[in-house]
Amino acid sequence: MKLGRQNNPTLSARLIRWLASLSLGVLGCLCLGVFFSVKANLETQQDLRLEKFSTAIRHLFEETPAHLRPGTLEHDLEDLLKINRDLHLKLLKQSGEARFVSTPGSWPAQARFYSFELPELARQPDFTVAELALDTAPDEAILDRLAAILWAAALIGSAAITVGGYLIVYLGLSPIRTLAEQTRSLAILSLDKRLETKGIPAELQVLVDQFNDLLNRLEKAYRQLEGFNADVAHELRTPLANIIASSELALRGNDTQENLRDCIGSNLEEMHRLSGIVNDMLFLSQADRGAKARRTPIASLAQLCAEVADYYEAVFMETDLQWSIDGDAAGQFDVALLRRLLSNLLNNAARHAYPGSAIVIRIRPEADGRIELSVINRGEAIPADSLPQIFDRFFRVDTARSQGHQNHGLGLAIVSAIARMHGGEAFAQSARGETRIGVRLA
Repeated sequence: MKLGRQNNPTLSARLIRWLASLSLGVLGCLCLGVFFSVKANLETQQDLRLEKFSTAIRHLFEETPAHLRPGTLEHDLEDLLKINRDLHLKLLKQSGEARFVSTPGSWPAQARFYSFELPELARQPDFTVAELALDTAPDEAILDRLAAILWAAALIGSAAITVGGYLIVYLGLSPIRTLAEQTRSLAILSLDKRLETKGIPAELQVLVDQFNDLLNRLEKAYRQLEGFNADVAHELRTPLANIIASSELALRGNDTQENLRDCIGSNLEEMHRLSGIVNDMLFLSQADRGAKARRTPIASLAQLCAEVADYYEAVFMETDLQWSIDGDAAGQFDVALLRRLLSNLLNNAARHAYPGSAIVIRIRPEADGRIELSVINRGEAIPADSLPQIFDRFFRVDTARSQGHQNHGLGLAIVSAIARMHGGEAFAQSARGETRIGVRLA
């Protein structure tokens, strides 16, 4: 089943949608507040009118006994109601039967009612309870018109805010569109290009800086990968060419068994070299994928260093080199990896030390709990611009590769990888004829 491309909403669409919803909600709440406030005010005014009119009716009943004469009270009530045409009155007997109804044919359908008992002294057998009705149809019409106006204002206002917000968002996001156009122009053949930071808002400055820093790392990694591929091809080409050449010569000639054995031995030596390069590359690949050291307790690092140095005794004797160990420490480390690390450091020191000089293996516990393990030799100083690169794969200070048959340039890269597998780092210092290369292990 083929899945279609998911179309995610743009940032502009999200902002506009949120702004439209917010503006409609806020304006709607404000309009509702105005509507209910006006409605409550109208209802209060209606209650006040009903109370005032009920007071006037009470006074009318209590004013003079003349009102108690038949026909006089009804006439006065009708005169009072003529002034307030939206008010209607019923006078009820104690049994609930209506004895007086103002404008019987136009009793309001929509009204606000108010009932009260007549004063005891002025009460007649025919009039016990008065019921007032205030016609609210005009007020309801006002409220309906007000509701329509308020809703129209809310919709028009939210639409205007949305349109204005769209323009603001469109202009505000123009730096992002500019950055998007710049990123489209980046390609593998233009790794030296970077995103422009001129005119970028402060909120995007950090993102642009991080992106440019990422481009710097990518460019460096790509250049290293290009150099790594070239170095791998160079390192593998020579032994392969030697194997092919010696094999072709052996096949063309009528060599004796002894010559064939020499040819096979030479090929085997070259294949061992190829195997070493491949194994070292596989080890570095595992370290890059996050492999960790298998730690076991080591009571004395000095003793471990002495065992590895004894293995290089013959190499040291060839160039009349002396070696010594300065300091000691204990901890949990991978013994096999530490042996390999020390072997590479000692091999590197022996190749670059002055004949007859001394090599020192220094062990120093640090205040943060880490242990510094380094090898110091006297020899030609490493150029300052080459120090940061000596732990790169296939890097050699000697660009002529004069010792390429002995060293393929992965020794110090393996030292750095072993340090990372122990949660540490590698370091190198070289000045005034003394070079110190080592690691800090956590």
